[in-house]
Amino acid sequence: MDATKTKLTNRWKTICITGYTGSVGRDDYNPAAHGGVCLCQARRNAKGEILARYVNSNGKHEEVGKSFLGDADLVAHSESLDAQQR
Repeated sequence: MDATKTKLTNRWKTICITGYTGSVGRDDYNPAAHGGVCLCQARRNAKGEILARYVNSNGKHEEVGKSFLGDADLVAHSESLDAQQR
């Protein structure tokens, strides 16, 4: 079992919030979403694997990056970053 605090379901859950560092979207490129924060989000797919993605957010504007296969280490690292920023 994963050694993370976050219980992941089939819905996207923000596991870490960091500062904006650059564009995350190719097909969903939205310059209005730049300059705010970047959310690291994760969820489980039908096979139980961890999927992750990055979302730039600036007020009501969002730019969603493509999802990729993640793992428990990515989730644990994101949780650690989030805890350090509090």
